[in-house]
Amino acid sequence: MERDRPADAVAALVELERLDPEEPRWAQRLGEAYRRLGRPKDAEDAFVRAMDGYVRGGFVPRAVAMAKLVIGMNPARIDLLARIEPAGPAAPLIPAIKPPPLPAKAVPLARAADAAENEVRFDDAGDASSISIVLEDIEELEIIEDEGAETVDRPLPTPYEPSIDRLATMSAFQLFAGLHREPLLALSATAELVEFVPGAMVIVRDEPAFALYAIVGGSARVLVPGGGEIRLTEGEVFGESCLLGSGRRQADVKAETPLMTLRIEKRALDAITEQHPEVRDVLFHLLARRLVANLMQTSKLFTVFEPRVRLEFAQMFEVRRAEPGTVLAQRGRLRDGLYVLLAGNVTATDGAGERMRIARGSTFGYEALVGGATADVTLEAETESVVLRLPSTRFMSLAATYPPALALLAELADEPLRPSEPPMLGA
Repeated sequence: MERDRPADAVAALVELERLDPEEPRWAQRLGEAYRRLGRPKDAEDAFVRAMDGYVRGGFVPRAVAMAKLVIGMNPARIDLLARIEPAGPAAPLIPAIKPPPLPAKAVPLARAADAAENEVRFDDAGDASSISIVLEDIEELEIIEDEGAETVDRPLPTPYEPSIDRLATMSAFQLFAGLHREPLLALSATAELVEFVPGAMVIVRDEPAFALYAIVGGSARVLVPGGGEIRLTEGEVFGESCLLGSGRRQADVKAETPLMTLRIEKRALDAITEQHPEVRDVLFHLLARRLVANLMQTSKLFTVFEPRVRLEFAQMFEVRRAEPGTVLAQRGRLRDGLYVLLAGNVTATDGAGERMRIARGSTFGYEALVGGATADVTLEAETESVVLRLPSTRFMSLAATYPPALALLAELADEPLRPSEPPMLGA
């Protein structure tokens, strides 16, 4: 009715807002109906009421989106952003979340004192370096079977409404709700409201990664290379490859329903993080969390396990810092675990002396999880680097009870490393 008969929708939404004034979604939908009717002043007033309601509830990304809608219609209302306050003493519905300070406190890699000559092994860091992963991170990344039709030809899925408790743990809300006033205002000011129609391409694989997206409404599909799709819904952040230096997009992302997003360009993020280090820490935590969740959902090694077991694996990862010159693996020697490169430059040198800088976001070390297998390349931190590390001893303690997972390791150990841009450094 809201799209086909907007005049009737206005009357119904006015009544719903009167009956339930604490629900800001009625005001938001009323504003959208006014906008379709060509009544910009009424739309502006409704969106402002929705913004104020979302601020009271602690739904900061939604509040920012409403402010951006109004500013798009009336640039003089730039003052609205200053009304989006971080959580104060009166606790909102969505609690303020401050992720662990990363990567500043990533534990340095230190060679184990009892390491043998034929192995490269580091001391484990324990819980001090773990990242915050919850079961929903593993379960909510919904894998969609190939339905053999373009998104625009499929019936639109039923809108997904996350619970308040779930929203509190989701990336977009952590990104905004965990900040103090000044960085929150800076992030809100630079965020751009971008809307997509169903079927529109939001991100194209292999293009330069220039922006981060937070979903405010609707859903999108991530087309995973090699087959399969992942559905993302409100509260999710995607495009995190822009945080990986000169990264490129790793997958296509397509709007599944009418999609409302907040887009923040990398150059703006760089400027904000330079001035407000706490934003860097939040972003880094979100990046680590997403990379581990993606690995749990897309790697054949981990998808054979049920979600709760995958969660156990995810919580085993350590966030570690490698000083320049740290040898993470040495050709012909045993290695100690599975790694994901988050930040910095790591080079791989093969038996012929050819050197390649590997791409950030790369996963390496599967062969360490196969007993007795040695590294086929030497990996060295060229600059200070931050990695996720899953010690092989921890992996085996859990995986040994599931033989099919062990059978996959030899296959995965043969997968080549991905080069960065530019790929080759020369011999």
